[in-house]
Amino acid sequence: MERSQINKNTSMWPVFLLLFFITLSKYNLSIGFSLKIYMIFLGIFLCLYFRDFYFHTPYHYEILLLLFYFTYCLSGAFSQYPESSIRVILGVILVLGCYFIMRYILELTSISAIENSIANVGIIFNVISLLLYIIGIKVTGRFPTGVEVTSYGLLLDRDYPRLIGLLDDPNIFIFFNTLFFSFYLTNLKGFKHSIGFILCVITSLLTFSRGGILALILVVILYMLLANFSKKIKMMTVSLLCLVGIYAAGSFIQIDFNEIIASRITDFSTDGGSGRFELWSQAINYFMSIPLLGIGAFNFSDYYAFEHNEKLYVHNTYLEVLVESGIIGFLFYISFLLMLVITLFKAKLHKEKPFIVLTLFAFLIQMMSLSLMINEAFFSFLALTLRYITVYERKEVDVYDKQQKG
Repeated sequence: MERSQINKNTSMWPVFLLLFFITLSKYNLSIGFSLKIYMIFLGIFLCLYFRDFYFHTPYHYEILLLLFYFTYCLSGAFSQYPESSIRVILGVILVLGCYFIMRYILELTSISAIENSIANVGIIFNVISLLLYIIGIKVTGRFPTGVEVTSYGLLLDRDYPRLIGLLDDPNIFIFFNTLFFSFYLTNLKGFKHSIGFILCVITSLLTFSRGGILALILVVILYMLLANFSKKIKMMTVSLLCLVGIYAAGSFIQIDFNEIIASRITDFSTDGGSGRFELWSQAINYFMSIPLLGIGAFNFSDYYAFEHNEKLYVHNTYLEVLVESGIIGFLFYISFLLMLVITLFKAKLHKEKPFIVLTLFAFLIQMMSLSLMINEAFFSFLALTLRYITVYERKEVDVYDKQQKG
């Protein structure tokens, strides 16, 4: 009786607020670590429902994830820069704690309420981000130039007017937007979802993130192969409208998007992937020095700063895992990802809810050029995924039971 009452009370709002507050990750309090709005919200929620809070037995892939983070944090005990390791260990504990509260909230929420929240938050996130970008363009002038200059939702990166919206990095923006993009792509029914997809396409293109846009293009191609003919026609129609809209907007604010896109592609051959290739080479050198246990949690930037007087991240999650936690941590991390993929396919989510599989596919590609060791967008996606797995695994069991009885 009490549990059903909790279900009724939580409805859509906790999930809606959770997803919206996660998109506000740029806004935080620095108290030794970044205390973010969604963390405060989860803390308040836990206080309100503390008496009813419980842990479900973790899935195999969750156990592997916890083993990875244990190994990763343990590597910090032997690191050359323990202060950095202590900081990230505190961050890991905090984010994992938030993850388990997210699991609880989502478990009390129906699938339809979750999907309504995704649809609504996606539109709000993209509309606000686009407005902030337009304001940034207006403030800096119609022909903005600059290097690492931020104005509202605009980042001038080597004279490219890149959209950052509610976040502080265009590559991270497109990573956050991937869930919404994949959801609208696979649910192009009705005006709201079509508008949401158009907004996602426009804002994602305006980030001029080569890795992020490539990941979304591959997602579209993959879904085109899986979708039926009518869905393909609808996708092509909406995508064409997106392109017309973005070029019309370019004409209005007098920005030549053709020139910018061509320039970004040309730059790839000269800037080494914005300096990433040099960072990856350096990471491999550090890994070779301590291959088994790694150089220590969150130590790459300190190692790099010692040699180059500049703190930079690896910009490749897999390499970051390998160099900082060594072969042992890397094996746990890859095993976690493989087990997650296997679990998704066992629950038949690639058929029932393809946006989950497509989002993960895009994330795995984007993580090749981003450092996302404890990213809240990824952990909220894991919590959402768990909810879908529990629902659709149960459906598979119910079908099997009926067949056995029949």
